[in-house]
Amino acid sequence: MSESAESAGVPVESNPNGIANQIGQAFVALKQAGDAGANWFYWIAGLSLVNTAIAHSGGDRHFIVGLAITAYVDAVAAAIGKDHPEAANLAMGLAIGFSLCVVIVVILFGWLSRKRLVWVFGLGMGLYLLDGLVYLLFGDYLSAGFHAYALFSMSHGFRAYRQMSQLETALQAEPALAEDGGIGA
Repeated sequence: MSESAESAGVPVESNPNGIANQIGQAFVALKQAGDAGANWFYWIAGLSLVNTAIAHSGGDRHFIVGLAITAYVDAVAAAIGKDHPEAANLAMGLAIGFSLCVVIVVILFGWLSRKRLVWVFGLGMGLYLLDGLVYLLFGDYLSAGFHAYALFSMSHGFRAYRQMSQLETALQAEPALAEDGGIGA
C-alpha cells in the first residue's frame, strides 16, 4: 500500500502507527466532505417547504434551491383556487400534502446518503438533476443554474464517500494495518 501512495506523490511514513494516523486523518476529511455533499438534501427539503409556505400565503418569490416539482404543484393549486374558489382549500391542502411527502423523501435521501449508501446518494442527485431540467424547461435559468451548482457541490460528497469505501476495501486487503490500530480499531 505504501508503494502506491508514494508513487502517487503522497508521503507515507514507514512507522505503522504513522500510517494508521494518516489513514485516520484521510477518513475524517473524506467523511466531512461526504457529509457536506449529503447535507444539500436537507437544504433542498427545507427551502422547498418554505417555498410552498410562501406560495400558499400569497407570496410571489421563491428560493432557487427549492424543488421545481413542488413549485409546479403549488402553482397548479393556486390556479385551481383562482378558477374555482370553492375548491381552493382542497387544492391548497393537496398541494401542501404533496410537498410534505416530497420533502420527507428528500430528507430520507439526505439521511441515507449520510449513512454512506452511495447508490441512494446517486439516485437522489439524478432526481434533483431531472428537477433542475423542469426549471430549464420553464425558462427559470437562475433556478436551473443553482441546481447545477448544488449538484456540483453534491458530487464532491458523492466522490468522497466512494473514496472512503475504496479505502476501506484496500484496508481489508491489508490486515496488518487494521491490526496496528488503523481504521476499525
